[in-house]
Amino acid sequence: MSSNDKNNIIKIMKANANHAYLATCDGDQPVIRSMSPIIENDMTIWMSTFKSSRKMKQIRKNPKICLWFVEQPSGDKSVSVIGKVQIIENIKEKTRVWNLAGYDLSAYFPDGPSSSEFCLLKIKVTKIEWRDSWTAPLKTFKP
Repeated sequence: MSSNDKNNIIKIMKANANHAYLATCDGDQPVIRSMSPIIENDMTIWMSTFKSSRKMKQIRKNPKICLWFVEQPSGDKSVSVIGKVQIIENIKEKTRVWNLAGYDLSAYFPDGPSSSEFCLLKIKVTKIEWRDSWTAPLKTFKP
């Protein structure tokens, strides 16, 4: 993948991180919900959630996910990330990512990154499908 393509993917994800949708499985039924992932410049994708959430029960049973970023309101640009979730327990990493968030995580976890309910998830990407316009062909990236 060219560095230009990689930068375009990251730009689309970052610009639409507040409009991302996570698909997990509940048995044989897909379940989709909105999320606000944290995207790093090296294409690392993080999500936070409550350890006791329904999505965590689903992820523990099946860590395979799809995370979709779509440009609002036109839907012209999109990135679909297919991968597996890794649960991060390391407090140093949890604190580092906490400080990267573009929103106030303490509104949900008042005890900070050491909160017993704060769960940090890292997405191990297996494939990305993306387009930078409706007329552009769908491109695929596999790390």
